[in-house]
Amino acid sequence: MKAKQITSIAAVALMAASMGAPAVSAEESTTDYGGITLTLMNSKPEIQNALEKVTSEWGAEHNVTFDVYKTDAPQDTLAQKYASGDAPVISICDPGNVTEMGEEKFLDLSNEKWVADGGDTLGTKVNGVLYGFPVCVEAAGMVYNKTAIEDILGREFVADDYATPEKFEELLKELRAGGMENPIILNQEIWSLGGHLLGNLYVFQDGTADGSYKFVKDTQEGVPVKDNAMFQNLITDLDMFIEYNINKKDPLAADYDMNAAYLAEGDAAFWVNGSWVWPDMQEYVDDSTDFGIMPIPKTDESMQNKIYAFASKDIAIDKEMATEEQQKAALEFLDWLVYSEEGQDAMVNQFGFVVAFTNNPNAPVNPINENLKTYIDSGNTVNNAPYSGPTDGNAVMGPHMQAYVVGQENVDDLAKDIEDYWSTRNPK
Repeated sequence: MKAKQITSIAAVALMAASMGAPAVSAEESTTDYGGITLTLMNSKPEIQNALEKVTSEWGAEHNVTFDVYKTDAPQDTLAQKYASGDAPVISICDPGNVTEMGEEKFLDLSNEKWVADGGDTLGTKVNGVLYGFPVCVEAAGMVYNKTAIEDILGREFVADDYATPEKFEELLKELRAGGMENPIILNQEIWSLGGHLLGNLYVFQDGTADGSYKFVKDTQEGVPVKDNAMFQNLITDLDMFIEYNINKKDPLAADYDMNAAYLAEGDAAFWVNGSWVWPDMQEYVDDSTDFGIMPIPKTDESMQNKIYAFASKDIAIDKEMATEEQQKAALEFLDWLVYSEEGQDAMVNQFGFVVAFTNNPNAPVNPINENLKTYIDSGNTVNNAPYSGPTDGNAVMGPHMQAYVVGQENVDDLAKDIEDYWSTRNPK
């Protein structure tokens, strides 16, 4: 994601006393917290404005002031805030942050009401204890401009028809011949290259946590990364992305906002990114244009047309520095997000999320999330939880991926970079 969760008060819990309980209105839960302040670290900058609005409205109802600040580096920000004695009461952070810090820093959420409504399935746990409230379900892959593709092809575009690298490259050649010189948009950010794109190497070993752990174990035991089938698949795809990249003249100068405009306006067809991009694209979108999301091409038939869907952000509550009253307010705010009509609306219609909670009646509000929901509903998703890599993965491997993109490293270099990385680390 540019940059890509807490409950209980008796009145709210009683109203949501069963799974799928009806939503309640805001006025039915008006605990007065006496003017306390809740600091909230937000690592989803694209929802900052909506988050400030929603927390302000909830805070006014409950006599709570929210101090919402954003960060693109939740690991670093949390480390700095805890070291300075100024930890946020509420953190919207990465699952890896919860895995790393949960037992020591965050409140146990295992007994909250919403656990039964999706929190247990997609929330982040450490040793069986739930510390992360799943904020949203997202997917990494390729976001596409269906209208722009069909305008050139002169026929309907069906993403499933291009599941292999060979078929996808045929499509890219056809688009180039039709006047779209470079149909691919490749980001330069380390979180995009070193996190989401390289992450396919682990997720699609076989689509399970066991497959991810086995790949790492094999690597640590000396099995060459270069011989791994999914690594070879990823390199094939990456080489295609580089060749057809609209930013190929200066790949590391790629501008994220410009990339959003390229896709929205049909200058390119595929953005190697994820379902979280809609807020960045929306201002450029013509209402007559259709969009979707698809996986990167796969050579393994069992993994084709399956997309990596996951709870990309968690909310965690501080247990080390927050007062009991602050914790109670934070928990009630999470209950409100899950069980009230206003909170349910905020999650889907204001934040633009595909939610993890089964009781939310709101349909996705943008075409990318609508398309993602079809993968979810048809069971064509993979998720390798509870596998989690070290939190320095983006920072360490991102620059190597950047170097490969600009030709400063080759396949052998990148394979060795991965081997060197795992020689001193273990997954969680």
